[in-house]
Amino acid sequence: MTEILPCGNEEVDRQFGGGIPFPTLMLIEGDHGTGKSALAAQFMKGFLDSGKKILCVTENTVKEYIENMKSITFNFSTAFLRNRLTIMPLHMYGVHWNKEQSAYLLPVVGKYIGNSFKEHNCVVIDSLSLLTVFSDASRILEFFTQCKYLVARGMGVIITIHPEDIPPDLRMRVKGGVDVYLKLGTTNIGGKDVKTLRIVKLIGAKENTDSGFAFDVDMTFGIKIVPISMANA
Repeated sequence: MTEILPCGNEEVDRQFGGGIPFPTLMLIEGDHGTGKSALAAQFMKGFLDSGKKILCVTENTVKEYIENMKSITFNFSTAFLRNRLTIMPLHMYGVHWNKEQSAYLLPVVGKYIGNSFKEHNCVVIDSLSLLTVFSDASRILEFFTQCKYLVARGMGVIITIHPEDIPPDLRMRVKGGVDVYLKLGTTNIGGKDVKTLRIVKLIGAKENTDSGFAFDVDMTFGIKIVPISMANA
């Protein structure tokens, strides 16, 4: 059964009709610097506040991830120390992946996620870039099929991607199979550069949602909605 979980930021919750559907398969797409990690962290905060246990797969080390998130107001230290947040770093000091080894990263991580089903309610992959760079089409499709299976069993899955992470011939199939698809970008409003979010797809929302909004990532307040309609951007 789908429930609506607040993300811990009332401004963001209002844009999504009260909160985020859970469980859900969510894809957050955007270029570098568009706020993908910050948005994923906002959803993580809400899920943790709702009592969920999270597995976070990241390109950073554990220390780097904790410190980076803390710098934009998301303090996950307590959740990490209490084993409510597990951080799985893909980069390890002294280890260099060659092309052949990297091709196996996606199925290995997929298997690990599947095996962690009983210990975690949600998995966040930030980002998919390192996992798909040398993966072929069949492995990518198999991974997303597995994610859909986990969601059907009650696990939330949030994945951040760069536009080029998924081959062009697979993009429509992958995006068509997710429950929530958010597309991030940047624009200039009144001489100020801000980030934009477009809600392309949102299955499971209880109320009407806006089609998108502009926001900024503040070092003191976290994610702040820019109170100007995207129509005027």
